Amino acid sequence: MEEELGPFIEKYNISVQRQYIDNQTALQELYADKVPVLTLHDKIVCNYFLDADTLRDTIKDNN
Repeated sequence: MEEELGPFIEKYNISVQRQYIDNQTALQELYADKVPVLTLHDKIVCNYFLDADTLRDTIKDNN
């Protein structure tokens, strides 16, 4: 998923922060079965695979 974010980073001037959930109990409880997961403002945008349409809509809704 991380490589697929490249065009979105460039086009929409967004930044992405990779966060490991190992040794972080709260994050493991929230996301353990959804990794990799992409969130924006603590809301899940997509998980397992990049959903480009949902990401695009989410970025537009939050600008």
